[in-house]
Amino acid sequence: MTTLVGIQGRNWALLGADTRIAEDGSIYQMVKGSSKILQLDDFTIACAGDVRAINILESGLKISKSTFVKNDAHFVTAYLIPAMKKAFFDAGYEKTTEGQTTHESEFLVIYHAKIYALGGDYSWIQDARGIYALGSGGQIALGALATLVGDTVNRREARAWALKALDIASKYNSDTAPPFHVVIKD
Repeated sequence: MTTLVGIQGRNWALLGADTRIAEDGSIYQMVKGSSKILQLDDFTIACAGDVRAINILESGLKISKSTFVKNDAHFVTAYLIPAMKKAFFDAGYEKTTEGQTTHESEFLVIYHAKIYALGGDYSWIQDARGIYALGSGGQIALGALATLVGDTVNRREARAWALKALDIASKYNSDTAPPFHVVIKD
Protein backbone atom coordinates (compact mmCIF):
# COMPACT_ATOMS: atom_id res chain seq x y z
CA MET A 1 0.00 0.00 0.00
CA THR A 2 1.52 3.38 0.95
CA THR A 3 1.49 6.28 3.35
CA LEU A 4 -0.08 9.64 2.61
CA VAL A 5 -0.12 12.69 4.87
CA GLY A 6 -1.94 15.99 4.65
CA ILE A 7 -1.72 19.21 6.62
CA GLN A 8 -4.34 21.95 6.27
CA GLY A 9 -2.96 25.47 6.56
CA ARG A 10 -4.91 28.72 6.70
CA ASN A 11 -4.85 29.47 2.97
CA TRP A 12 -2.81 26.52 1.75
CA ALA A 13 -2.71 22.74 1.98
CA LEU A 14 0.06 20.13 1.89
CA LEU A 15 0.08 16.54 0.68
CA GLY A 16 2.97 14.12 1.15
CA ALA A 17 3.54 10.55 -0.03
CA ASP A 18 6.17 7.84 -0.02
CA THR A 19 7.40 6.12 -3.20
CA ARG A 20 7.26 2.41 -2.35
CA ILE A 21 4.90 0.11 -4.19
CA ALA A 22 4.30 -3.20 -2.41
CA GLU A 23 1.99 -5.47 -4.34
CA ASP A 24 1.46 -9.25 -4.38
CA GLY A 25 4.64 -9.89 -2.40
CA SER A 26 6.79 -7.73 -4.68
CA ILE A 27 8.39 -4.45 -3.69
CA TYR A 28 9.03 -1.69 -6.22
CA GLN A 29 10.51 1.78 -5.96
CA MET A 30 8.80 4.39 -8.12
CA VAL A 31 11.07 5.83 -10.81
CA LYS A 32 12.31 9.38 -10.44
CA GLY A 33 9.65 11.81 -11.62
CA SER A 34 6.77 9.47 -10.70
CA SER A 35 4.58 10.16 -7.71
CA LYS A 36 1.49 9.02 -5.86
CA ILE A 37 0.51 12.70 -5.88
CA LEU A 38 -1.08 13.79 -9.15
CA GLN A 39 -1.59 17.43 -10.09
CA LEU A 40 -4.60 17.46 -12.40
CA ASP A 41 -6.23 20.65 -13.70
CA ASP A 42 -7.16 22.77 -10.68
CA PHE A 43 -6.92 20.08 -8.02
CA THR A 44 -4.29 17.74 -6.59
CA ILE A 45 -4.96 14.12 -5.63
CA ALA A 46 -2.85 11.62 -3.69
CA CYS A 47 -3.63 7.91 -3.80
CA ALA A 48 -3.08 5.10 -1.29
CA GLY A 49 -4.03 1.57 -2.26
CA ASP A 50 -3.92 -0.03 -5.65
CA VAL A 51 -1.45 1.29 -8.21
CA ARG A 52 -4.23 0.72 -10.73
CA ALA A 53 -6.16 3.67 -9.27
CA ILE A 54 -3.21 6.01 -9.89
CA ASN A 55 -2.85 4.68 -13.44
CA ILE A 56 -6.54 5.23 -14.17
CA LEU A 57 -6.70 8.72 -12.68
CA GLU A 58 -3.55 9.80 -14.47
CA SER A 59 -4.94 8.93 -17.89
CA GLY A 60 -8.70 8.52 -17.57
CA LEU A 61 -10.06 11.22 -15.26
CA LYS A 62 -12.08 13.78 -17.20
CA ILE A 63 -14.04 16.58 -15.57
CA SER A 64 -16.17 18.91 -17.68
CA LYS A 65 -14.79 22.46 -17.76
CA SER A 66 -18.26 23.96 -18.20
CA THR A 67 -19.49 22.90 -14.78
CA PHE A 68 -21.36 25.24 -12.45
CA VAL A 69 -19.88 24.92 -8.98
CA LYS A 70 -21.69 26.40 -5.96
CA ASN A 71 -18.76 25.88 -3.57
CA ASP A 72 -15.73 23.65 -3.05
CA ALA A 73 -17.64 20.81 -1.37
CA HIS A 74 -20.11 20.86 -4.26
CA PHE A 75 -17.25 20.41 -6.74
CA VAL A 76 -15.95 17.37 -4.83
CA THR A 77 -19.40 15.80 -4.41
CA ALA A 78 -21.04 16.62 -7.73
CA TYR A 79 -18.13 16.66 -10.19
CA LEU A 80 -14.90 15.09 -8.92
CA ILE A 81 -16.37 11.94 -7.34
CA PRO A 82 -18.69 11.14 -10.29
CA ALA A 83 -15.73 11.63 -12.67
CA MET A 84 -13.64 9.25 -10.56
CA LYS A 85 -16.50 6.71 -10.50
CA LYS A 86 -16.84 6.90 -14.27
CA ALA A 87 -13.09 6.53 -14.86
CA PHE A 88 -12.94 3.53 -12.49
CA PHE A 89 -16.07 1.97 -14.00
CA ASP A 90 -14.81 2.43 -17.56
CA ALA A 91 -11.52 0.76 -16.57
CA GLY A 92 -13.26 -2.14 -14.79
CA TYR A 93 -11.80 -1.12 -11.43
CA GLU A 94 -15.02 -0.70 -9.43
CA LYS A 95 -16.68 -3.42 -7.41
CA THR A 96 -20.41 -3.63 -6.65
CA THR A 97 -21.59 -5.37 -3.50
CA GLU A 98 -25.25 -5.24 -2.49
CA GLY A 99 -25.78 -2.26 -4.79
CA GLN A 100 -22.89 -0.27 -3.31
CA THR A 101 -19.95 0.59 -5.60
CA THR A 102 -16.52 0.61 -4.02
CA HIS A 103 -12.85 0.42 -4.90
CA GLU A 104 -9.66 -0.57 -3.06
CA SER A 105 -8.03 2.85 -2.66
CA GLU A 106 -8.15 5.98 -0.51
CA PHE A 107 -7.40 9.54 -1.57
CA LEU A 108 -6.43 12.93 -0.23
CA VAL A 109 -7.56 15.75 -2.50
CA ILE A 110 -6.66 19.43 -2.46
CA TYR A 111 -9.17 21.73 -4.11
CA HIS A 112 -8.90 25.50 -3.61
CA ALA A 113 -6.36 24.97 -0.79
CA LYS A 114 -8.73 22.67 1.16
CA ILE A 115 -8.09 19.00 1.90
CA TYR A 116 -10.75 16.32 1.44
CA ALA A 117 -10.21 12.68 2.46
CA LEU A 118 -12.05 10.31 0.09
CA GLY A 119 -12.82 6.75 1.12
CA GLY A 120 -13.25 3.54 -0.83
CA ASP A 121 -17.04 4.07 -0.84
CA TYR A 122 -16.69 7.55 -2.44
CA SER A 123 -17.55 9.37 0.77
CA TRP A 124 -15.48 12.38 1.82
CA ILE A 125 -14.65 14.13 5.06
CA GLN A 126 -12.61 17.05 6.35
CA ASP A 127 -10.78 16.86 9.67
CA ALA A 128 -11.24 19.66 12.22
CA ARG A 129 -7.61 19.27 13.37
CA GLY A 130 -6.33 19.76 9.83
CA ILE A 131 -4.16 16.65 9.84
CA TYR A 132 -4.64 13.62 7.62
CA ALA A 133 -2.91 10.29 7.05
CA LEU A 134 -4.03 7.33 4.95
CA GLY A 135 -2.66 4.02 3.76
CA SER A 136 -0.90 1.15 5.46
CA GLY A 137 1.38 3.49 7.42
CA GLY A 138 -1.34 6.07 7.95
CA GLN A 139 -2.01 5.44 11.63
CA ILE A 140 1.69 5.72 12.43
CA ALA A 141 2.04 8.93 10.42
CA LEU A 142 -1.13 10.38 11.96
CA GLY A 143 0.23 9.75 15.45
CA ALA A 144 3.46 11.47 14.50
CA LEU A 145 1.60 14.44 12.98
CA ALA A 146 -0.58 14.77 16.08
CA THR A 147 2.50 15.25 18.24
CA LEU A 148 4.21 17.64 15.84
CA VAL A 149 1.56 19.98 14.47
CA GLY A 150 0.49 22.99 16.51
CA ASP A 151 -1.99 25.81 16.03
CA THR A 152 0.40 28.14 14.24
CA VAL A 153 2.00 26.24 11.42
CA ASN A 154 3.64 27.75 8.36
CA ARG A 155 4.51 26.06 5.07
CA ARG A 156 8.14 25.43 5.97
CA GLU A 157 7.25 23.84 9.32
CA ALA A 158 4.46 21.80 7.71
CA ARG A 159 6.87 20.45 5.08
CA ALA A 160 9.35 19.43 7.78
CA TRP A 161 6.60 17.80 9.87
CA ALA A 162 5.17 15.93 6.89
CA LEU A 163 8.61 14.57 6.00
CA LYS A 164 9.20 13.57 9.64
CA ALA A 165 5.81 11.78 9.85
CA LEU A 166 6.51 9.90 6.61
CA ASP A 167 9.98 8.98 7.86
CA ILE A 168 8.56 7.64 11.14
CA ALA A 169 5.94 5.63 9.21
CA SER A 170 8.69 4.16 6.99
CA LYS A 171 10.53 2.89 10.06
CA TYR A 172 7.50 0.94 11.34
CA ASN A 173 5.60 0.02 8.16
CA SER A 174 7.23 -2.20 5.54
CA ASP A 175 4.99 -0.83 2.76
CA THR A 176 6.38 2.71 3.19
CA ALA A 177 9.80 3.97 2.06
CA PRO A 178 11.62 7.14 1.03
CA PRO A 179 12.17 9.19 -0.99
CA PHE A 180 9.11 11.25 -0.11
CA HIS A 181 7.18 13.71 -2.26
CA VAL A 182 5.57 16.83 -0.82
CA VAL A 183 3.27 19.25 -2.64
CA ILE A 184 1.97 22.52 -1.18
CA LYS A 185 -0.92 24.31 -2.91
CA ASP A 186 -2.34 27.77 -2.30
